[in-house]
Amino acid sequence: GVLVREVSALYAAFAEGRPSPLPELPVQYADYAAWQRRTLSGEALQREVAYWEAKLSGAPAVLELPIDKPRPAVRNTAGATLGFTLPRELTEKLRSLGHHEGGSLFMVLLAGWQALLSRYTGQQDVSVGSPIAGRTRAETEGLIGFFVNTLVLRAKVEDGQSFRALLRQVRG
Repeated sequence: GVLVREVSALYAAFAEGRPSPLPELPVQYADYAAWQRRTLSGEALQREVAYWEAKLSGAPAVLELPIDKPRPAVRNTAGATLGFTLPRELTEKLRSLGHHEGGSLFMVLLAGWQALLSRYTGQQDVSVGSPIAGRTRAETEGLIGFFVNTLVLRAKVEDGQSFRALLRQVRG
């Protein structure tokens, strides 16, 4: 969004022979990178690594989804995207379920996704990676740069467990 807004503003200004309308930024991406490197080093980094090692201890390395072809010897990024839209009424019911359980629509969809993955794989320990925004400071809102982090969301899907119980676990 930042890139599109800036290119649009610059194009309109330059097409009319005006100078750049963009304000000077208080920080640059290099400033953010340096701050992040300082923040995530030494003892702080060790604490973070120890936390995630404990949280992910014993998690399966691979989600054993049934596949129609053998896995390639060398991993690649070949794949596809399938877009779809949920009907508004279903979306509202899912949102309501999340609200009733003290969660969000995202949590309901994540719990459903983890339940489905568990069913297809037969694995009860399911980890899903989700991109999260890394723009935690107001100064970075106008910067173009890679601010995304991937958060591992792990759930234990138990036999006979209700969906609401799984949702409460996902919420936690």
